[in-house]
Amino acid sequence: GAIGTGISIPRFFIMEVVSELQQICKLPISRSENLTEATSNLDAFVEVHAILKAHAVNLEKMVSDIRLLASDITGAEVAIPQKQVGSSIMPGKVNPVIPEFVIAAVHKIYANDQIITSLSAQGCLDLNANIPLIGHALLESIKLLIACDKTLLSNLMTDLQIKQGISEKRIRHSASVTTALSPYIGYHQAAKMAKLMKETNIDVVEANKQLKLIDDQKLLELLKLDNLLKLGFTLNDLTD
Repeated sequence: GAIGTGISIPRFFIMEVVSELQQICKLPISRSENLTEATSNLDAFVEVHAILKAHAVNLEKMVSDIRLLASDITGAEVAIPQKQVGSSIMPGKVNPVIPEFVIAAVHKIYANDQIITSLSAQGCLDLNANIPLIGHALLESIKLLIACDKTLLSNLMTDLQIKQGISEKRIRHSASVTTALSPYIGYHQAAKMAKLMKETNIDVVEANKQLKLIDDQKLLELLKLDNLLKLGFTLNDLTD
């Protein structure tokens, strides 16, 4: 094949073809400033698919976390919608089929990314004979991501349950919660409280009753989720 300047094509065709394609495809198509470069180098496909891959990576991380948090049949903090009958030998088991579909789909997108990357680099001088497969892989990834997003919305996120009571109980029983108290009682005293919690398997409220390191009401205020999640503390927090 060969790439040219359009010298053998009527100029009106060159000038009108883009606007005509815009009408036909209903897409914001534009003409490259450098047609030769756009034909011989397909890095635009690599860049576009990289953005799609980044979305796929985020989806896998999210559903993997949800699957993990919902995996405990007794006391899980998250409950996923029951979309498939569970195990025949484990009563009450809920199979995480939606997260697992997403994980499988995004790994196909990762494979497509490798295909697009390697074949885009296989162009020879002015042309790349692999455009059909590159385009197919790109369109397939778009379709897979749309399917993932749609099923996550309708089959997972809409009916996802967060068991706040269990979360708050676990926070209070976790020795790591004493980190939030260290600005108020000091690092060494917080470490003393954490050690007591671990050794006696009591929560932070009971540990404070024994050690009397901070006012009970102040402790309950600090243990509110909004306070545990806020960004740092101020001098006003210490003097209140």
